[in-house]
Amino acid sequence: MRNLKILFIALVLVSCNQSKETKYTQHNLELLTVADSISQLMANYQYNPKELDEVAYIKLEKEINELAKKVETKAAFIDRFNQLWSDGPFSHVRLAETEKPAKEMADFIDSIRVGDQSVSLNWEGKTAILTVTTMTGLDTKERVFEAYREIDKKKAQALVIDIRNNTGGTFAGIPLIGHLMTEPIDVGMFVSRKWWINNVTAPKIEDVRTLSSWEGWSIKTFWQDVQEQPLTRVRFKPMLPYFDGPVYVLTSKKTASAAEFTVDAMAQLEKVTIIGETTAGEMLSQKMFDLPYGFQLSLPIAEYYSTRIGRIEGKGVKPDIALNQSVAMELAISLINGKDQNEAIARLQEELNKMEEKPLEGEAIYLFGNMNDWGKNSDASTRFEYKGNAIYEAITELKQGTYEFKIAQMNWDYDFGATPNQEKMTIGTEASLIKKPGSGNLKIELAEDAELIFHLDLSDKVTARLTIK
Repeated sequence: MRNLKILFIALVLVSCNQSKETKYTQHNLELLTVADSISQLMANYQYNPKELDEVAYIKLEKEINELAKKVETKAAFIDRFNQLWSDGPFSHVRLAETEKPAKEMADFIDSIRVGDQSVSLNWEGKTAILTVTTMTGLDTKERVFEAYREIDKKKAQALVIDIRNNTGGTFAGIPLIGHLMTEPIDVGMFVSRKWWINNVTAPKIEDVRTLSSWEGWSIKTFWQDVQEQPLTRVRFKPMLPYFDGPVYVLTSKKTASAAEFTVDAMAQLEKVTIIGETTAGEMLSQKMFDLPYGFQLSLPIAEYYSTRIGRIEGKGVKPDIALNQSVAMELAISLINGKDQNEAIARLQEELNKMEEKPLEGEAIYLFGNMNDWGKNSDASTRFEYKGNAIYEAITELKQGTYEFKIAQMNWDYDFGATPNQEKMTIGTEASLIKKPGSGNLKIELAEDAELIFHLDLSDKVTARLTIK
């Protein structure tokens, strides 16, 4: 009898488990398989297995699993996965749909040419301003070489390197620093899981002294090499032509990954001054892996330790002069022109304080018009958000048609509207507005449905300016 009871309980449990499984759609079962594959890839390839035992990772892994059970579309799973990992315990984890098999991605990255926007060289008198927006691309590397030849030819007296909007990439940082050096410099090392499996403490420069430094331009070769060795030595060598003048490097919170280790390397040179904000603190090396059902995962296979400051991941590279990145260029030019540093910083900080003052302090403004019954339903009225620098923006979706509108407070004490004979607006064209109670309606015609950005500039105390994008 006892055996029959046990059998009955077992059958009930099996039935319950089956009913639990059947509540998932085929789509969600596939996503659960993807989530499990992600966990397996992490366990096999992530640079430090000990980090996968930490509470933050385990919690995030569970959230991904729950997401796979509930989310309705593939795109939604990717978006939410990347949102969760944007605040994850380590960087360089990203999910995407497969565009190319992972084995082909390295060859693609090695051969990609990103275009003219990657590097620009401008001049402020005898000061060269070299802006580099990515570290990826064969042409990026080539343009950096070309820039230094031009800098040498024109005999620049000072150099500003702007990487405030550089989020990393591959190896364009090598020539960026190589032309500033006269002697080889050990700048750091990449650390793979093979190190952490056998060690509990971080590596030191002494651990790589006897190793040959890694050299090359291929990310495919680098990924292979960095996974095969516990430590990969990074040592930069001088390149010609050599620039011997003062160098100012501009950074921001966006400066990330390969751009960060380039900044850190340049910081080892006495003639380099870093101005701006602490960098992103996202200094790992990632590799792509294929997943079932058309997904592809990027995950970090190595972390980086600087010989100067240690681990960069999670803390970033601090500037020599900490300042809002928006005025970093102005400070660099001021210092090159011989201005006193403290006086220049004080002047720029005063300008920043003025820019941060809200022209409509404490007052909320809205987009009112026939698209929302002129604000009769406050919940349906689009509110403008203050963006800084006297700029307000509102985003709304409108159907095809003709609209009349104004910008005002909820109580209509005043409004921003059309000046005489200027009521009609077109997308992309700036219009001057008048601020007074009862101003004229503005008008716009849409040939198709559109999401519009209403960009209100109140930097001029006399005239407001509106651009619809």
